Formats: sequence, C-alpha cells, structure tokens
Amino acid sequence: MNKKHLLLGLCFAFIGATSLTSCDSKKENKAEEVQDQKEDVIEAQNEGDTAAVREEQGELDSARKDYREAVRDSVKKAN
Repeated sequence: MNKKHLLLGLCFAFIGATSLTSCDSKKENKAEEVQDQKEDVIEAQNEGDTAAVREEQGELDSARKDYREAVRDSVKKAN
C-alpha cells in the first residue's frame, strides 16, 4: 500500500509541475501581447485617428521588442 501511495504522489507531482511550467510561458504571453497591440493599431487606423495610430504603433513596437527579448532569453536558457 505504501508503494502505491508513493507512486501516486510522484505521478501527481510530475503532472502538476509540468502543467504549471507549460502554462506560464513568457514567450507565449509576449506573442499574445504583440497580437493584441497589432489589433489595436488596425482599429486605430480604421478610425482614422492619426494620433491614436502613432500611440498604438509605439506600443506595438515596444511589445515586439519585449517579445524578441523573451525569445533571446528562452534560447539562452535552452543552451
């Protein structure tokens, strides 16, 4: 009975650890942020507000920079 409980506990620990790390991907979060900012730029362009387009474009550029840094960090960690 003890071995069964130990094995079951290890299985739950493994599943819990892998699911937590897979859900918290910085790179994926940054990619979603870039996509959201892209949609904001397109929306501002459709509204025809030049100032809003410039502001949204600046935020998009910043989000892209953050994404590139997250990718670089993940590559460094992999090596």
